[in-house]
Order: sequence, then C-alpha cells, then structure tokens
Amino acid sequence: MKTKAILVAFAMAACFIPSTSNAQTNWSQVFNKFKMEVRADGEYTTTDTTPNLGFHGKYFNLMLGGELGGGFSYYFKQRIVANPGTVTFFDNTDFLYLDYRPTANWRLRFGKDAMALGGFEYDASPIDVYFPTNLWRNIYCFQLAASGAYISDDGNHTFIVQVSNSPYVNYNNLNYDAGLVSYNLYWAGKIGHWQTLWSTSMVEYKWNNYLNMTMIGNKLVFDKWDLYIDFMHHALAIDDWGKNFGFVSCANYYFTDRFNIFIKGMYEQNKSSETLASSVSMDHQLAAGHATARYGLGFEYFPTAQKNVRLHIYGCRMTDSYTDATTGRDVTDETWNFNIGATWNVDFYQLFK
Repeated sequence: MKTKAILVAFAMAACFIPSTSNAQTNWSQVFNKFKMEVRADGEYTTTDTTPNLGFHGKYFNLMLGGELGGGFSYYFKQRIVANPGTVTFFDNTDFLYLDYRPTANWRLRFGKDAMALGGFEYDASPIDVYFPTNLWRNIYCFQLAASGAYISDDGNHTFIVQVSNSPYVNYNNLNYDAGLVSYNLYWAGKIGHWQTLWSTSMVEYKWNNYLNMTMIGNKLVFDKWDLYIDFMHHALAIDDWGKNFGFVSCANYYFTDRFNIFIKGMYEQNKSSETLASSVSMDHQLAAGHATARYGLGFEYFPTAQKNVRLHIYGCRMTDSYTDATTGRDVTDETWNFNIGATWNVDFYQLFK
C-alpha cells in the first residue's frame, strides 16, 4: 500500500504527522513496505553562453514502513547519495517518524518529515517532479517535526497543525541560528472533482523574526484529465505583501492508463530591494530583483501493467529577468532544457511475499 508523508504539527501538546507513497501530504495508514525507487535522466541544456550534455542519476531512494501494533506505525525513507550530510546525521533522510493513531479521526506523529506546506507541485514525490519552481528547488523541506491531524469521517478533509524546524536552520550552510522553528497550518480537501492543498506558515529565519509563507493549491480531477494551479506568496513584513510570489500550473491528459501528456508553466518574482549576499532579512527562494518564467511540454509512458517502470521525455524554456547591477540595464537570460529518462521501482515486500 502507498506510503509517504507530509508533516504537520501541533504546537501546544502533542505530535501528529502524515504518510503515503505518491503524496507527501497524505495521511493514509502505513502498511508493510520495503521498496527501492530509482530515476536516471539524460539532459541537454543550452544557455546564452555554453551548452551542457550528460546523463545523471537523479534519485536512488530506499523506503521501509510498517505497523508496530497498538495504533503505532513507522516510516523511513533514505536518499542514497555519495556525499554525507554537512549539517546533521539526518541530512539525507527524508522521512523517519513514529505515527500514532489513537482514534479513526486523530493522528499524532513525531520525527523527520516534510514540512506541512500546500500546493500540488510541492506535495508530489520529488522523483515525480519535472522542471520545478525555484521555491521547490530551494526550500529544505524535510525537517524534524511534531505534528497533529484531524481526518473527517468521510476521509475527504484533513486538517493539520505542525511545529517543525525551520528550513533556515541549514540553508546552504550559511550558519543560520540553531533552534529556529516553523509553525504550519494545513488543509487538504476533496469536494467532488475539486481538491485543495492550502497552508499558511510562520517561518523563523532569525531569532524571533518570521517569514510568512502562504501556499494555495487547487486541482480539478476528471477521468481523462486533471489540472492544478498553485499560488505561492512570501512576505517578511506588512509592506512586503505583493512583492514576492509565484504561480505554477500543470495539466495532464491521459490517453490511456499508461500514457499521458503534460503541459506545465510557472512564474515567480522577488521584488525585494535587498540582495541575497548582503542581508538575511529576505526570502531565499529567489534572488531579490529577479523574475523567472518557465514552461514546457512532456510525455510519460508506463510499459508494464504494474507501472513499475516509467519513461519520460520533456522540453522546457526558462527566462530570468533582472537589472544588471553594473550597467543598470535590464537583462533577460534564456535557458532551454531537454530531458529523457527512466524511473523504476522494486517493491521487495511484494516480490518476496
């Protein structure tokens, strides 16, 4: 059964958190799982200066999860990488939590998990994301957290409260203060064909200084197609509202249950006057004064009925607009990326069952 987690926390008393395989925010019950997943890509990238061509191993993950009895369960996901963590022992551990289900409606969780943030791009498993937003690329979302969730009787609504470590605790090894936290509120809903992943967070980037992060994800799901639109907004102060935000949207059309085409586009901007190098009083998802746009088209194909193998191909264009600090001229850099790759999964639990 699927397992993968999204975090959520309860600041005052206890701990809650989520779990599932495709979505970080799904609070489905964890069942026995022992799985490996791998993705490798070949890429051609061309910029205004020099092109780059090569093959890359994108992901190599091991997952283990199961029941402990008495309402307790666990989940563990480790990224197998060549370089050790530079901040803590758990840097390359995405999930390592203990989950407790006291009743059918309430869940408590504590351990390493994903921050409870909204949006469907963020919610997807990283191995399933192609040409992501700057926010997705630059936020260190897997943190130790204490979380709590209430799930409605019909299972269509999940409300989460979470306290986690702040992603700024180890942002690019810039030696931010230890002990920084993030307070996250989250709602996942399903009303007919409409699905929601909404959140608001107060993220501490310096002792007693907070960045507000609001993520609003909406999705329409039908038999042959689906479409999501995520809105991301960041603000350091009241007068900062409306300066730093982004949109991302992706549409899928399923010709068959094994073949689909997707179109994805995004826009992000940071109109702060502060520079990335000179000030910590800012948003690190995108350099100040920059606006980026990215859009592309791709295909996915599953050659086996069990969908343990996936082939993909896509192409995308990105522009980065800013004012050159030396000349004062407006500049737009352009990058094209073409990618072909394969993802394969091995479920050892089912293999030896």
